[in-house]
Amino acid sequence: MNINYLRDFVILTKHNNYLEAAEELFISQSTLSKHIQLLEKELDVKLFIRTTRNVQLSPYGKEYLPYAEEMVSLYEKSVTELNQFKDKLLQTITIGAIPIMAPYGITQAIMDFRKMYPQTNVHVIEADSQQLMAILENGECDLAFIREEPKINEKLARIHFSTDHLVAVLPQSHKLAKSKRIMLNELSDESFLFLNKGTVMYNLSVTACREAGFEPTIAYTGKRAENILDLVKEGMGISLLMEKPISYLNSKGVVRVPIYPEIRTDINVYHAKTKEITPITKAFLEFIGE
Repeated sequence: MNINYLRDFVILTKHNNYLEAAEELFISQSTLSKHIQLLEKELDVKLFIRTTRNVQLSPYGKEYLPYAEEMVSLYEKSVTELNQFKDKLLQTITIGAIPIMAPYGITQAIMDFRKMYPQTNVHVIEADSQQLMAILENGECDLAFIREEPKINEKLARIHFSTDHLVAVLPQSHKLAKSKRIMLNELSDESFLFLNKGTVMYNLSVTACREAGFEPTIAYTGKRAENILDLVKEGMGISLLMEKPISYLNSKGVVRVPIYPEIRTDINVYHAKTKEITPITKAFLEFIGE
């Protein structure tokens, strides 16, 4: 059913005159007459009793009028509220993310969201997980993709996004390179190359080594996994890194062997519980949660 025909019907009942109704609707009398005829044909009733000058509602028209008025009113209200919602989405959403985004599908998720809401400005802040926690608490971003730490921040709500597990990264010539899995205590005499001290990966790796019964000898720390892989290839030492980023980088000259027992981490989307969630932030959280 065409909502415009219903609106024409309601306006015509107000004037009981085609000329006056057509002028209010900014259409010709012939167009108005055609719309009413099509509506009557669809309903299979005569809505008006026509006279020489004016028209009057038929019994069917009187019965149908309240429903037509309600449908027109509801349609107009829905359009108004939808436009107001669109205006609310015309804003910027600031998203925090760990530096390794592509292997976990974070960049793809952000781009897919932008395609769904092209009118929204998306601003991305890249930082380590601990920095992102602070940025979220300070209100500098609306939500963030963060690698979960053992200590959960109760001020933040979260939605699970991805899972990964720790692997040993070894030179191809290493004696354990062909192993299907490695227990960490088998690596106690090795020199380790880690991501920077204070990062989630550094803390996770050092803690894992200590729980395996030894204090790791750390020969290098840096902020880029690519450099660590190159140093491993050259024989400076070995590393403990997450499977998905290393697989994504596809570095030649090194092998990755799963750690046993498995050490897993989750990538979650966090947002502050105390901060009011904007419509666009809510839309993103719903998009991620689907």
